[in-house]
Amino acid sequence: MNRRALLSLSFAHFTADLNSGAVPALLPLATTLFSLNYSAAALVILVSNLTSSVIQPLFGVLADRRPMPWLMPFALALAAIGTAAYSLAGGYGSFVALVALTGVGVAAFHPVGASGAYFAAGAKRASGMSIFSVGGNVGFAFGPLLAGLATHAFGMTGVLWFLVPGAAAVIVLRFFAPRETQVRPAHEMKTAPVPWLLLSILVLVVVLRSTAQYGVLTFYPLYLTHLHRLSPSLSGAILFFFLIMGAFGTMVGGPLSDRFGRRSLMLWSWVATTPLLYLLPRLPGVWQFVDLGVLGFAIVATFSTTVVLAQEMLPGRQAVASSLTIGLAIGLGGVVMLWLGQLADVAGVREVLGLLWIAGVAGFLGSLLLPQQVRIAD
Repeated sequence: MNRRALLSLSFAHFTADLNSGAVPALLPLATTLFSLNYSAAALVILVSNLTSSVIQPLFGVLADRRPMPWLMPFALALAAIGTAAYSLAGGYGSFVALVALTGVGVAAFHPVGASGAYFAAGAKRASGMSIFSVGGNVGFAFGPLLAGLATHAFGMTGVLWFLVPGAAAVIVLRFFAPRETQVRPAHEMKTAPVPWLLLSILVLVVVLRSTAQYGVLTFYPLYLTHLHRLSPSLSGAILFFFLIMGAFGTMVGGPLSDRFGRRSLMLWSWVATTPLLYLLPRLPGVWQFVDLGVLGFAIVATFSTTVVLAQEMLPGRQAVASSLTIGLAIGLGGVVMLWLGQLADVAGVREVLGLLWIAGVAGFLGSLLLPQQVRIAD
């Protein structure tokens, strides 16, 4: 395991997902500035997911075919500039366009970054992928916190602070660790048949996990601000708690997956996640936040495991495999947010939160069909 390479890639992942994580925390402020309803707010999440996730397979195909060491620094710079430009948004349309620009930068980074982490991890694939993934999880956690604090102090112009970590990551990748972050594409694709059915089931399970996670990220802050009158900055801090617990879950989940098997970890994750989703809007007071923390840990614990399982199913196409699980599947989960936003306009945000446990049941059933591990030659 090349820890130096993994730590470099993990820091880059931190800055990429810092920009993605800011979007949910900016929704309450954007809702006020642009007079948005729940459907319009959910559309912001949809655009963020479509651009940062669904288009990742395009970059994955390119990364598997030819080395592009310039792509990661460029992608991180684009994401940071897009986030900083939210301060210039004059209306809802321009705000959504800038969210899309940021998303393209995030999308370009992930396949090449995850492919590099796969090679740097050696035999301990899930453990190595956890190091890479935890950087993104921590970044996604700090995104709402930084966005909430910055906008509380400076309004929407506070997002200019996102230029600082973006510049730091570009410098690290460009000057301090260029060799460690150059991904080796597969010159000869392995000819093993693709298990399309298992791969489709895996993608569906990740879609369900993404639906549950983004459902909480999208509607829980709106639930707190609209029904409990919490300030947007405080809701950002609460999202940070949820997401940082997810980062801890990623750190623990990878080694457990290497030891006990991919499917076992995924099943236990859903066993914990499903009742926690059911109870979240139904518990009183402080117990909601206890539930939220354990939920964050449980729901994200399988993040690196699902990436590695896809890479094991697609030997020689690590960037494409990671783009399917980090990108396409997560993005499709975000698509569901638009429908849930329309439902929230009709039935209420609390009622939508109360339905997310259904994704947990479906995710558990789908995970039963997945293998413990796919054995491939190195």
